[in-house]
This record gives sequence, structure tokens and C-alpha cells, in this order.
Amino acid sequence: MTKVELLAPAGDMERMKAAIAGGCDAVYLGLKNHSARAFAGNFTKEEYLEAVHYCHALGIKVYVTLNTLYNEYEIENVIEDVRFLYANEADAILVQDLGLFHILHTRFKDMPIHCSTQMNIHNVEGAKYMAKQGAKRIVLARETPLEVVEAIAKEGIETEVFVYGAVCISMSGQCLMSSALKNRSGNKGMCAQLCRIKYYFDDTKQDGEYLLSPKDLNLIEDLPQLIDAGITSFKIEGRMKRPEYVYLVVKTFREAMDAYEHGKTYHISKQREEDLRLLFNRQFSKGHLLHASTEERMNHYRPNHMGVQIGEVLSYRNGKVTVKLSKDLYQHDGLRILNEPVDTGLTAVRIEKQGKLVGSAKKGDIVQLDCKAKPHPKPGQPLMKTTDTPLQETLRKEIERQPKVPIKVSYSCFENKPLTITLQKDEKSYSYTSSSILESAKNAPLSKDRLEEAINKTGDTIFEIVSMDGEIGNVFIPISMLNQCRREAFDAFYQILSCHYPSRKEENGTCNLEARENPFGPILMEYHHEKPYVLDIHTDKEERLEILSYYNENGYNNYRIQKSVISEIGGLWDVKGPVITAMNFNVTNHYALAFLYQNPAVSGIVLSSELNELMLEAMVNKFQTEYGFLPNVYQLVYGRRVLMSIKNGFGEAPNETHITDLHGHRFPILHRDNVTELLEAEPIHRKGIPQIGDYLIITDEDEFQIQNIREEANEEICGRI
Repeated sequence: MTKVELLAPAGDMERMKAAIAGGCDAVYLGLKNHSARAFAGNFTKEEYLEAVHYCHALGIKVYVTLNTLYNEYEIENVIEDVRFLYANEADAILVQDLGLFHILHTRFKDMPIHCSTQMNIHNVEGAKYMAKQGAKRIVLARETPLEVVEAIAKEGIETEVFVYGAVCISMSGQCLMSSALKNRSGNKGMCAQLCRIKYYFDDTKQDGEYLLSPKDLNLIEDLPQLIDAGITSFKIEGRMKRPEYVYLVVKTFREAMDAYEHGKTYHISKQREEDLRLLFNRQFSKGHLLHASTEERMNHYRPNHMGVQIGEVLSYRNGKVTVKLSKDLYQHDGLRILNEPVDTGLTAVRIEKQGKLVGSAKKGDIVQLDCKAKPHPKPGQPLMKTTDTPLQETLRKEIERQPKVPIKVSYSCFENKPLTITLQKDEKSYSYTSSSILESAKNAPLSKDRLEEAINKTGDTIFEIVSMDGEIGNVFIPISMLNQCRREAFDAFYQILSCHYPSRKEENGTCNLEARENPFGPILMEYHHEKPYVLDIHTDKEERLEILSYYNENGYNNYRIQKSVISEIGGLWDVKGPVITAMNFNVTNHYALAFLYQNPAVSGIVLSSELNELMLEAMVNKFQTEYGFLPNVYQLVYGRRVLMSIKNGFGEAPNETHITDLHGHRFPILHRDNVTELLEAEPIHRKGIPQIGDYLIITDEDEFQIQNIREEANEEICGRI
């Protein structure tokens, strides 16, 4: 059995070291730019160099997240980042953008590419297609069930699966909610988390519920069947979580995975389970991977850290709340009283028990706490602990105990010869030779014990000497020289252990593409109904094209894909063509166009709706300059976009047609097979760009409106308006 990798989040250096202390095999991190967690601390290039050398010396891999979309004005800067990472030891790069994938595969061929979960690969065909294009690993969409993951693993493809932490309610890479409402694109790492706010179904429920807020994922008890399914890597979410959270989650998974490897059964203790809940939880679910029901996956009650209940409110008066404790309380613990319309937050700065200040209180005690925040607590409301002070202090101390690199040392120390020190770690070794010749001792020769004591001063280095032997003659060495030799030897060996890829070389990366006839008309009109189709409008005829299902985890079963609109990467595997790739492919730069154009069946490409006019023109012009012909592309000029695609829905609302947020935005709901779609509150209406086809989306427009929309698009295409 191949050992499964434990992959941990590293939002910054502190969190990286917490992950390492917990026992991870690899970390994933982002640079200051171009990461899907734009609001994490992330790494400067100098910090990255320190991090990658530290990890590699410990035998830990470093995967770098360049897993957002890049427009034509950004992509060249991203290539510079790739060039830096390629030259400086990155073990793999996580990619969402098909254009960046194309660049990596053609120019940086020995850089492993991991397809990010943002690509939303969720079936065998999608995994096979990207593996054939050069992907080393597929980070599967969170909607993918375990049986599909297992089928992909049986194809010999590396699979990476999330096993713990926050999940998106919408299919990753396909959520436009934040972009549409807040101009903060989730595909740029700037998600405003609009799934974590209140919505309501009708005007009578003004306060609303957290209808779109899912629970956190927790598969710690299910690791045996995940390992048996052939998964390559278990991924923990949390680049923006506290270091203590990262450490304890990683430590728990490490214990469970090691137990399984040694044939033992692992069950999480009640104390560990509570500690994990104290660090962060929105309640837990097994997610789509293990077919959790909608009710099991969703938390309509609260969207944030729930903590653990430790008591109940008895009364409130004059800025003090009286509570009866069901669990222990410590000074400086973070607390929350579950209240309406929002919770009441407080910190246990002062704990009064029977009129006296105390540093802690026990289960069953009645205590008073300062509570100035509003809304004021009411009797019977639960008191939740969200931060446990002693737990945090204990975990911080454990994180400080960073692992060491065990090495063997041998030496040779004789007069009229240089001092040699040989360091060895597994197959790697380094022999250091001093620049000075050693002199004979005139009075007190250096003893073997004194020499070994000096060499053994590893101090705050990463090394731990597990064995040492050597020979020494009648020599004298100044202690300052010994210390300098030891430091130089350790520094040189550290560099050797840190360097895994000394001979990478960027290639030219040329790609030859030829113009192809566009069998499709200049206007495509999507009828977004229960069985959606696209009307392909030519000047002299119209043709109806099938839109293949976006979410298709069971694949296509040898379905002959041609004259269709395909909406996900799996549709490219056995395509006969000609086909149009839908907006779901998130095409935002000319490299992504080139990636899709390599497939001879792709005859039309609908571009990302998140691009403005300048970005669209720059992309098409760059493609024409590079390849000598105009691509067959389409831009969205009218219609309601799908803002979220949600597998198995988000609650018991089969008859509901809209949800509304507290600002009055009213989003239509469509139920299609096992996917619920939230549509834009109002249709987009944009002016088209010459040389780019028009894409129109029709939802609830009447015949008169449709005719006007068609006529306006035709006038634009003909250049009359």
C-alpha cells in the first residue's frame, strides 16, 4: 500500500510551522499575489525561500497555489512568479486557469501540475482528460462521491481530496455570487462569503435564515475507507485559520493515519473531539464524498464558529450576565451567547463567583461576567465557549517543539591535516574540510570528548545528531575555529538537503494552431429552462444545440458528443465535434484559448462573463497576434447568469421559486436533475464587441422581449449600432 500524503494549509510562516509540528507530509501555500486565499497572510518571495528550504530539509513537500483566474493584463506577471517558483524548488503548482496550465505544460515541463478543485473536475473523463494533457494530480471537486474518486484512482491518476474544514455550497470555480453583488470575485481569491449571510423565501420572514451556509467537513472517523479507495493525498482546509487549529487538526489526522498504517483502529477521544470543536466548527458533516443528506450538510442556524456550549444564562442586569456553567471556564476565554437577531459576544476578563474575583470556575458554578455588548442576554440562552485559554497555551507550546533532522556525524582530526566533518542523512551526505591545517598540541591537546561536545552544539539549527564517531590525534584547535567549522558544515548540509531540483530548465513552449472554419453562427441564444438548449442563429438558418449537463459525475457512457455545448472538462475526453465550450470553462486569457483550441473538436468558445471590454479585446487581439487568426469566441451580452450551482440543493424548498437577501435582491431558483441553480436577480445587458460573437441567455422573458433582444444583438453583429 502506498502511503497516503497528509497535506496541510500554510497561510503564513507561523501556520506552516504549526502544520509541520502536527506531522504533515506536505504543505500548500500562496505567494502575496495570485492565490485563491487573497486575504490569508501568504508569503513574500523571501519568506517563500525560507519556507521551502526549511520544509525540504525536513523532507516535507511544498505546493504553491496559483489557483485563480488571470486576465490578459495579469498573466505575464503570473508567468514571472512561475519562473521564480520553477527556479526555487516548488514541488508542484496548483492551477485553476486553463491558460496557466497550458503555459506550465509547454514551457515548464518538469514542474508537476495539480489541477485545483476550482477546475471542478468531478468525473473519470475530466480526470483522464487533464491527466492526458499533463496534470500530475487532480484535486477533485468537493461534490465528487467516493465511488467516483475510487474509479479515478483505479485509472492510475493521483487524487487529492478534502477531508476537513470549510466547504463551498456552490460548485468550486462556478460561483459568481460575490463577483456579481460585491465585485469581489471568488475566482480571484476575494470571495465575500455571501453564502454565510441570511436569506428568506418570502416577504413574511424578514429576519431570514442562513439558507446557504454549509457545515464544515470532518472525515477523521472515515479514513480507513478513504485510504482503501486509493486516494493519494488528504487535504485539510484552513489557510486563514489560527495556527493552533492547523496544528491540532493535522496532529489528529497524523495519529489516525499512522494507526491505520500499523493495523490499529483509531477512534477520536471525546476530549480531542471537544478540543477540535473549540478551535473552530460550524458543526460537522461528511459532505458529498460520503453522500451526506442536505439536512446533514447544512447549518441554517449559524454561519460562523459555534464553539462548545458551557452554560446557560440565568439573568442579566446592569451590564453583568449571570450564568450557570455546565463546563469549566477560565479567565480570558472567548465566549458567545446565542441571541437574536445577532449573537452577543464577550470575553471572560472578570469572573465573579459568590462576590469574589476568580481566575476560573468549574462545572456547576454560578458566576457573573461583564457583558456590555448588545443585544442583551435573556434567561435560558446558551453560553458558548469559542476560545479556551489553557488549550491555546498548551497548543502553542507544542507547536514550538519543531521536528529535527536526525543526522549521523563522523570526523577526522589529525595534526598537519585539515579537520574533516562528514554529515549523513539517509542517502545524502556531505564532507566538510576546514580551510586551515591543524597544528600539533604543545601543551594540552584537544580531547575527543571536548571535540564532540563542540560539534554537538546544534543549538537552534534544524539538526539533531543521533550518532557520532571519529578519530583524533595530538592536535590543538581554538574553540572559535571549531564553532566556525561546525556552523559552515551544518549550513552547507542544510543547503544540500534543501535542494531537490538543481537542473530545471525552461523550454520554448511553442504551440502551433491553425484557423478553422466556424460552423456556428454569430449569435447563440441559450434557453435556460428545465431542458436547456442553445439556438445557433446564422444569417440564413437556425439550429438547436443540446447543452450537456454541467454536473455529470457518472460520465457520458460512450455518448457521441458533437454539435453540442459542453459545460465541463469531462466533455472533452471523447468529443467528436464540433462543439462549443460554455462559460463554465472560465476562459480569461489567450493562453486558455490556445489550450482549448488544441482540441480539434472545439469550434467555439464562450468567454468568461467576469471580463470587461478591455480585457476581452486584449485577449482576442493577443491571440490573433500570436497565431495569425481570430478565434471563434462569444461574449455574454444579455441574460441572467447562474450565480451558484448547488448539488442536491440547500434545504427543503422544492416549490420555492426565489430566495431574497436582506437588501432585497431576489434570486430565481431553478431545480435541474440533482442541481439547484441560483440565478442573477436582474439580467446583464452589455454592448457587444466587434469580432466577438454574442451570447444571450433567456430565462423568463416573453416572446416580445425575446424578439427585441434578438434584433438588438443582430444589429450589433452587423455593425449598425
